[in-house]
Amino acid sequence: MKQLLVFSLLGLLLAAACKTPLGTAAKSPVEDVLQTALRNLQSDPVCREVLARAEQYEVQILYTQINRDKSGNPQFTQFQYRFDSTHYFYPASTVKMPLALLALEKINRLHPSHQLLSRETPYRLDSLRPWQQRYDSDPTAPNGKPSIAHDVRQIFVVSDNLAYNHLFEFLGREEINNNLRAKGYTRTGIVHRFNFPGRDNRFDSPITFYTPTVGIYKQGERMNRAEWPNPQKQLLKGTAHFNAADSLEERPMDFGGKNWFSLGDMEKMIRAIYFPESLPPAQRFNLTEEDYRFVRHYMGIYPRECDFPKYDSSYYDGYVKFFLYGDSKKPGADKVRVFNKVGEAYGTLSDAAYIVDFEKNVEFILCATILCNNDGTFNDDRYDYDKIGFPFLAKLGRAVYELECKRPRAVQPDLSRLYEVLK
Repeated sequence: MKQLLVFSLLGLLLAAACKTPLGTAAKSPVEDVLQTALRNLQSDPVCREVLARAEQYEVQILYTQINRDKSGNPQFTQFQYRFDSTHYFYPASTVKMPLALLALEKINRLHPSHQLLSRETPYRLDSLRPWQQRYDSDPTAPNGKPSIAHDVRQIFVVSDNLAYNHLFEFLGREEINNNLRAKGYTRTGIVHRFNFPGRDNRFDSPITFYTPTVGIYKQGERMNRAEWPNPQKQLLKGTAHFNAADSLEERPMDFGGKNWFSLGDMEKMIRAIYFPESLPPAQRFNLTEEDYRFVRHYMGIYPRECDFPKYDSSYYDGYVKFFLYGDSKKPGADKVRVFNKVGEAYGTLSDAAYIVDFEKNVEFILCATILCNNDGTFNDDRYDYDKIGFPFLAKLGRAVYELECKRPRAVQPDLSRLYEVLK
């Protein structure tokens, strides 16, 4: 009887948290795929634990159902679980996705005045200050030289931190944040590099794009004077943390100076990549058709399918595919793909994905975040990723996917062009 009462109370909590779809008439509970998926997860001990203490785990979920009209145009219906665009979670590597798009957009913006400039053009970063580093070769690149294209590849295939830092140098804080706000990403701020303690993030290193015989475009050092205060709530996390000197402080960790990227902005950016025509022109990224194909390819492939760089088996298929595959090192399915960007740091796991089954003509968008830090201490590299986070996100993805496979569709999507980009 006690167990039955727990399940009944949890069912009421789920029903309250899964809101009516945006922009649609109210639906019966059986039509709310997210609510049904969460109820189905109650049979799993880990998922039941997470959902019973969802506030402690800071769980947020956005599921976007996609239906096509007779012309094949997508229509979106969104379901939410504990979604709050103002509640802070550390986005970690998910912020690499907007930098990749903005860098490609900047190349296109510069191209009319610099005809030889492309995403494949080699570049060189120069050093003017003690914390800056010269960077002019990369043995993993096709020609041994850095390029924006190679940075984007590494960002999406294995979530490389240095590749993100290179794009941060190219764009700079003011350009990044002004452009994102202009496109309507009002709950996103990208203000720092990764793994550079003591680095002054206001300064961009000089960068030069060149051919073997001639310079093409040179951007000198820039100082970004604008301040970008974090507007999110709940910026203090945990009960203790290790500081930059690796000393334990018995007080919460302050994330006020860290990047932020709300789940709603992640979901919108996924739509901007795969359904750009669904957004107003001012909110789209200025990418060519080949740019879109390039980005979609590297968002969708497994590390073993990447030509440059070549990755060994330590980069298993689920390495950066938390939904569906993140709790296993077994090979992922060829026809069931997760086009996504993940984040993993400070105990927080996040995934923003367009999930597709090319055989069953299933497609949906799923975004979620979870904090896996039961001891309350931050920056100690002791988090509950393997025990809690990876299993929950993988099983959440599978639960929604399984229900999506059963959901009738008046019009079947034609996903053949997307499948082609994987080749």
